[in-house]
Amino acid sequence: MAEAFLDERPGETRAAVVEGGAIVAMDVARAFDGIQPGAIVEGRIGPMLDGRATVRLAGETGLLEGPCALPEGAAVRLEVVRAAIPEAGRWRPAKLRLARPGAALAPAPSLAARLRAEGLAVRAGFSEAVAEAWEAHWTEAETGEVRIPGGRLLLSPTPALLAVDIDGRPDPEAAARAVAAVIRRFGIGGSIAVDFPTRPGSGWRKAAAAAFDAAMTGMAYERSAVSGFGLLHVVRPRLRPSLLDRAMFERDRTAALALLVHALRDPRPGPLRLVARPAVIRLLRDRPELVAAVERAAGRPVALVADPAAGDGHVA
Repeated sequence: MAEAFLDERPGETRAAVVEGGAIVAMDVARAFDGIQPGAIVEGRIGPMLDGRATVRLAGETGLLEGPCALPEGAAVRLEVVRAAIPEAGRWRPAKLRLARPGAALAPAPSLAARLRAEGLAVRAGFSEAVAEAWEAHWTEAETGEVRIPGGRLLLSPTPALLAVDIDGRPDPEAAARAVAAVIRRFGIGGSIAVDFPTRPGSGWRKAAAAAFDAAMTGMAYERSAVSGFGLLHVVRPRLRPSLLDRAMFERDRTAALALLVHALRDPRPGPLRLVARPAVIRLLRDRPELVAAVERAAGRPVALVADPAAGDGHVA
């Protein structure tokens, strides 16, 4: 029976869905996150971008789905369809659509509410084992490398799709199940191309596809057959960043939030100095409420120091 556990940290809530003693799904909500799917928000129509109307919102700009006959500057009420997605060097804007007439403003469901909507019991706190497993899987996402018996999965996100290279000579059915497990664990959506090492004959391709289907039970997806070149194409809904997106493309945010945790755990008396590269410090300066919350919890003043040589940062 799967259960969900929440770890509340400064500016971040982590979720781990545990089944049979292993983490089968992970998610995270961050104070830096913008508008989220399911929210009803207000905005104004902005200029056209690549044939689509933009929408100016508090703190970000989104794209409107479908044609728009409204003039630039018109006030609109909108439903958030997809959150903004981080990519290498840029953000893919959030998608929105016009809300139904009379729709009231509403926040997006919380991370806990989304888990409960899946029928999961939600419990507070990570055990030591779950916390260790979370960090190990986060490292997999950061590096894009997942070890499996007989080889490894190499995960390479691109703006068009996620490429999954099955490296080595693992059993095709076991590799297919491992790919499905990674898709679930990291919450990967969108277009996914899986490259199997080719083998003689076609029986292995049908067996691998069947194993993948069995492992994807309960998840929405469409797929192609495994081609003669060993390529499987999978398409899934993509509503928000995956753990892979966050680990690879939100490194400054990850470092900023980790620095707050380190500050709370620092045993030394006196004021706290958080030293990190300028991009990390800039994020914290833009969210003074996070720093203030750490000051209250630690009972100590916090100073932010930008140092280009400090990397992800440390507490001085």
